[in-house]
Amino acid sequence: MVYDFGLTKGMIKEFIDSFDHSITLWSEDDPEYLKDMKRWSERWVQIPVNPSAEQYARLIFLLIDRVLSQTKMANEEEGVELERVVVHETETGYAEADRGDAYNDEFGVIELEKVLFSDRVREEWHNPEMFKELLDGKIFENPTVV
Repeated sequence: MVYDFGLTKGMIKEFIDSFDHSITLWSEDDPEYLKDMKRWSERWVQIPVNPSAEQYARLIFLLIDRVLSQTKMANEEEGVELERVVVHETETGYAEADRGDAYNDEFGVIELEKVLFSDRVREEWHNPEMFKELLDGKIFENPTVV
């Protein structure tokens, strides 16, 4: 075993679930549009890149990669790294991102510091401060038993 699959049900799952049944807003859209969307939806995520499947794959890769790099493993795991994220648009249409894609500035820089999660989304997390803590560089510790 390289990594206990059950551990992905923590922060990683909560970040991915943040996008489920939420409106994803592009920070470069018209400010009035952003204001209206936030007014009528409690669940939204605002991102600094165009919300396409390709950019979702890159963004999710960056989030999970950051979580893994800031996690102290508890069961003798070593060198756990994310290889690839696949985002499906349809049954056959998808986009994927690997490390080279996620950190490639030619596709647009994704600054995690510019990602905003609505209050409602953050309230649904086990720890509503987890994104701020992640950005601040906090080291998270995996449980020994899942």
